[in-house]
Amino acid sequence: MFRYSLLRGVSAGALSIFALSELCATPVAAQQSLPTIDVGGQRRGVVRRGAEHVAGPGATTNVAPAPSSAPSTPSIWAATLPDGKPAFVQKWQLPNTVASITRSQIERRINIVDTEDAVKYMPSLFVRKRNNGDTQAVLQTRTWGINSSARSLVYADDLLLTALIGNDNTIGAPRWGLVAPEEIDRVDFLYGPYAAQYPGNSMGGVLKITTRMPEQLEVSAKDTLAVQDFSLYGTSKGLVNNVTSVFVGDKIGDFLYTISGNWQRGSQQPLTYVTAQTLYGYPGGYFATTKFGVPATVLGSAGNLSNDQVNGKLKLAYDFAPTVRATYTLGFWSNDGTSYPENYLYSGYGPVYGPVFSSTSNRWGLQTSTLQSFGAAYYRVQEKMLVNAGAVKSNTGGLFDWEISASNFTYLQSDQVAPYSAAPVGYTATGKNAVYTGTYWSLFDMKGILRPDGILTGHDISFGLHGDQFHLNNPTWLTTNWPSGTAAAYGAIASIGDGTTRTQALWLQDAWRINDLYKFTVGVRGEHWQASDGYNQQLGSINATGTGSTASLVNMLPIYQPNLYSTRVSPKGSFQWTPDDKWTVTASVGMANRFPTARELYNLTSVTGSAPAANPNPNLRPEVALTKELTFERRIGGNGTTRVSLFDEEVRDAIISQSLYVTAGTSTTLTTGNVNVSRIRNSGVELAATRDDVYIKGLELMGSMTFVNSRIIS
Repeated sequence: MFRYSLLRGVSAGALSIFALSELCATPVAAQQSLPTIDVGGQRRGVVRRGAEHVAGPGATTNVAPAPSSAPSTPSIWAATLPDGKPAFVQKWQLPNTVASITRSQIERRINIVDTEDAVKYMPSLFVRKRNNGDTQAVLQTRTWGINSSARSLVYADDLLLTALIGNDNTIGAPRWGLVAPEEIDRVDFLYGPYAAQYPGNSMGGVLKITTRMPEQLEVSAKDTLAVQDFSLYGTSKGLVNNVTSVFVGDKIGDFLYTISGNWQRGSQQPLTYVTAQTLYGYPGGYFATTKFGVPATVLGSAGNLSNDQVNGKLKLAYDFAPTVRATYTLGFWSNDGTSYPENYLYSGYGPVYGPVFSSTSNRWGLQTSTLQSFGAAYYRVQEKMLVNAGAVKSNTGGLFDWEISASNFTYLQSDQVAPYSAAPVGYTATGKNAVYTGTYWSLFDMKGILRPDGILTGHDISFGLHGDQFHLNNPTWLTTNWPSGTAAAYGAIASIGDGTTRTQALWLQDAWRINDLYKFTVGVRGEHWQASDGYNQQLGSINATGTGSTASLVNMLPIYQPNLYSTRVSPKGSFQWTPDDKWTVTASVGMANRFPTARELYNLTSVTGSAPAANPNPNLRPEVALTKELTFERRIGGNGTTRVSLFDEEVRDAIISQSLYVTAGTSTTLTTGNVNVSRIRNSGVELAATRDDVYIKGLELMGSMTFVNSRIIS
């Protein structure tokens, strides 16, 4: 099976203009310097030859300021080094190719509404943001798409925003809303799993958002209004989204703080449509086909969500010494939204659906499954998340530095209530409540870096200890009064999928600067993973209105899934050659072991009451990826760079969601389930370029193109 795709950051025309500008542009003044996004790195304060390099658009470009009699000294805690490089990459000597964008570049280049907008022009990256305030915006990388949230990692400082309880485009999406755009200092993306300090989920890459701590009093307030027009099938309307944000930060002696708040109110276009798989000409319906080419009639729209989101964060820092800082972050995020379906069959789109289908008296009435789809489209979602994180770290740039960090994310509330079905007029009083309350994940990291002298001069040896726990709690309750949620539950569940995964890891990396021309980095990561507390239960054969079930006792019995254990080792290596101050060539290879998430193992959901919409697979094996990259980078003048990266990734036992049909009695329902695919391969080439002052001063051009050949080998 072959799939070819072309991802474009900017049109090929922009890259052509870039190339012409190199031929025609006049030399740039010598005082201009290009700070870099590099594949190697240097320790803070060590001077090396000027062969540092940039990884494509989004890479930082600074022009040296005019001479000053008293230049200011940057803080050792600054996210950006004086040469423009990301401080954390240099501190830990990460070997990855890195693309970056700074706060000032975001302000110049991007009309940012949500935090995820910051990455929209970075090479090979795409965020599936369906609307402003989307809570399920998944990051797509050059080898993995929008259904692979667990194959990339998104961090905000020491906080893991990616929810590794799932690998999908729903519950597994990064929690972007926990970071306000006003907090961003810079954003860096590390391509591939070549750094030993990151787990196998980094096979697609690592995105790190660094937030800022002002050195002096700063107060800001902003309001953004976005207006959208949408028209498809019977839906035609304007949508409005409003974001109000405030930010306060200051440094008082050795104490620093920031307080940020963000309130977003908006509405969005339909996310899906209610269909009937028939060509009957329902008045007001629209003929169409499903993604499988099956004829269908579009009867209405669903996912017309209007919601309010609130994000509040307090971040504190204290300098115990000039080179030792402790930080604490307290974050709260809330979402309250309501979705109303549009019924194309009735004037005004009201909830009038007519008699239910009957083979004898009403052959053209709506099927039970269609009415239940309209019922599921009328819902209210309420979510509240609490975040606590603390870290203590040193930053001497000398013989030894260290960091200790811990964080916890907890769903204080997560309820989505909906009627069980639409009725001939209105909706049933009975309903369902899908719950994630009690779902959480916790992480702990200790790491250090040793920069010895003597016979080990030139070696930067880093190492660390990691532990995490992800717990999924996901019952769906049947209720007698759907707006009341679990308080009106029958005491019976429609389905439940719970489970916990834990990982303990040790890692070691040595970055050896052999001389000014060569640098060799080698690392290894050892991990022990276990899955436990897997629990599934389902109430099948629920009647059309959710008031009862004819399932046998045997079919309702709980299933306690077996515990799983796995120990894996992931070696990595990178070699960098810098022949002169313009060219850099880097070859990297890395193995990544990605362990199944709790939702991949235990997800069990029921929509129609007759068959599961998602089946658990508690015996999934970890997937292992062998990734290679060869990168050529060249400086162009003093304010431009180009990069070509050849990459190849082979994944064995890839965990892929497949569609399948499940039969329950006389009913057959299309469902999904996760399976291990023996071997897949992603190969391609990425071209990225950036140039400032093209033809005229102040004109910036940046572009990227990525070609990927993805295929299933066996």
